[in-house]
Amino acid sequence: MASFRAGVAGAGSISRRHISAWQAHPDVDLTCIADISEQAANSRADEFGIRNRYTSLIDMFSEEYIEILSICTWMNAHADIAVAASEAGIAAILCEKPLAGSLEEVDRIIHAAERNGTRIAVGHHHRFRGACVKGRELVLDGAIGQPVLFYGHTTGGLLNNGTHFVDIARYLMDDPDPAWAIGQVVRRTDRHERHDPIEDLCAGIIALENGARIQIESDMPDPAPPDGAMTLQGTEGTLVVTSKGARLLNGAGGKDVDAAQETDVGILQAAELVDWLEGRVNEHRNAIRTNRGTIEILMGIYESARIRDTVTFPLASGPSPLHRMIDSGDLPVTVPGKYDIRIKPQPDQD
Repeated sequence: MASFRAGVAGAGSISRRHISAWQAHPDVDLTCIADISEQAANSRADEFGIRNRYTSLIDMFSEEYIEILSICTWMNAHADIAVAASEAGIAAILCEKPLAGSLEEVDRIIHAAERNGTRIAVGHHHRFRGACVKGRELVLDGAIGQPVLFYGHTTGGLLNNGTHFVDIARYLMDDPDPAWAIGQVVRRTDRHERHDPIEDLCAGIIALENGARIQIESDMPDPAPPDGAMTLQGTEGTLVVTSKGARLLNGAGGKDVDAAQETDVGILQAAELVDWLEGRVNEHRNAIRTNRGTIEILMGIYESARIRDTVTFPLASGPSPLHRMIDSGDLPVTVPGKYDIRIKPQPDQD
């Protein structure tokens, strides 16, 4: 008999990874799913044989006894759902990334979790990728010497995909705290990502307390490195991480990192949440306490662009600096036409 009963909030495409992971775990019984779209909830429930489906989370929380909840909705709903789930007595939450769009929302979630004893982990699944796990081991063992510079380039918005890169950088270096950041943001078009307004271009440099830097670029113009390219340079070598694996470059030349992985990362991150509940690990590697630092860095890049200066950490909790710039008119749209990058392509900016 399963030890834990689980439910899913949100029936979008990412829910498949969460559902598959819970159904693969011998100690978990996934009993229910909720989505504001009845068609979506029924479709996903039928696809995976989930018994109960809802269009109201309040109804699901009141009618189902569940101890674990996966939040698979869009980012702008994460905070409200996580708070409601904590207050409903749910023991553990696995929330898709990014956790929230502001430190204000992150802290709402943290405070609710602390009040109710809820354990929350964030779906930064790259911390379970063999290339990142083995790469972290090499970095911490001194294979590249003292870390100096992490560089990553991505597309699709800083919060959407850039959050993964900043999180990977922190993970490879054992989650050092940030010291200061400087960033720049461009928003000429009325660009959105799943209904959340985002920038057209963004870049930032973050100084870490360990002496290293993170350089992150999002949607920068060509020529640009391949999307997904990441390097961590050190005083004695460089670690290169790609979607296919990892490679170590140092004085002895270059060699591929043995990062073979048989288990899906979604299954691994779900299993570690159960291990956390059962006391087999002290804390999930994606625990909200750790993830707050990633969101803080992203907000630091936006805040630097807003005040046109460097920012120092820790940041005060508050709303999104990007939204503040948009609402105040500091980022006026010069190419009219609201659009979502997941619905139609970016308009011509020439």
